[in-house]
Amino acid sequence: MFWNKKPQIVYKVVEVKAPRKSQAWTKETKDAIGTLAHHPGFIALVERLDLQRQLLKEKCATQFHKDLMELAFNQAGVFWLGFMQDTISKATQVGPRTPVDPFEEELEGFKQLDAQIERVGMDPQGS
Repeated sequence: MFWNKKPQIVYKVVEVKAPRKSQAWTKETKDAIGTLAHHPGFIALVERLDLQRQLLKEKCATQFHKDLMELAFNQAGVFWLGFMQDTISKATQVGPRTPVDPFEEELEGFKQLDAQIERVGMDPQGS
């Protein structure tokens, strides 16, 4: 008699904060993130992620698990720590820069400085 009962579906409403609008990564943002690869604190955090991943991997391979849920959590931890490491390493790699003619780079810098100069009492035509 009990095997004919249909399982009852229970829905839960979970309210989450709306995510902030992500800004597109500009060249300055990519360069700033690329500098993290040389920051000692950032390197220590990445090494800690790697150590934690290795510990969880070793625990999955060698230790006894009290149930399958514990094993699943450990395996998920290994997966997500690996995913984070891959994402971080891709984001902090500075891509190959295209060679720039030094004369052109210097000329562009002078043009930017010239554009910032406010000229007072001069003819706009420059004559």
